Amino acid sequence: MSRNSVVLQFATQLEAKPIIETLRLSPFQQKPFVLYRGDSSLYAIIGGIGITSAAIAATFAYTMLNADTIVNIGAAGALKPGLSPGTIGTVTTVHDTTQYHFDTEKPFTYALTPINNVAQLICVSVVRPLRTSKERKQFAPIADIVDMELAGIARSGQKFSKQCYAIKYISDTEQHNTHEDIVHNIITLSQSTAPEIATHVHSLQTMLQ
Repeated sequence: MSRNSVVLQFATQLEAKPIIETLRLSPFQQKPFVLYRGDSSLYAIIGGIGITSAAIAATFAYTMLNADTIVNIGAAGALKPGLSPGTIGTVTTVHDTTQYHFDTEKPFTYALTPINNVAQLICVSVVRPLRTSKERKQFAPIADIVDMELAGIARSGQKFSKQCYAIKYISDTEQHNTHEDIVHNIITLSQSTAPEIATHVHSLQTMLQ
């Protein structure tokens, strides 16, 4: 892997497929993670669902692939009104609900580098999907969106002193409270948001060279 390489990290193939096709990435490796590659400086990894899985995949990318930068791309749930399905944002802060400070009992927080010309959002990473309005409102005071991976990726980046970015699209709101609703939205929105997300990836590549 070349210097200044960028690795796009996805949780699932479902989220990754439209971006991989738009960027014309080719299959590169199947184990221990499914990898794709484009030019000498752009790769993609399917890291799996959950904070722990994401952290392991990111650690693999930083150490075994010698990645300089990881960009987490994928779906996120809206915690606040005004964020409709299909909205694209970049994350500036992520809260990790698997780790809490002993004295304050607040979740660990990681700062991310925002991407230019993209709406800035705060994310909270949780260990299971938030299905009800009550569950979403529990985290709404501290975040705009919710996912299940970004905190693990951000923690790995912090440990290795590497760059970490995130591009998220809203896949569900409190009106979408079933697994079927969310999967349907991801299938549709991963396709419709792919061109714009690909543009942001190209811009980021150019900036990092």
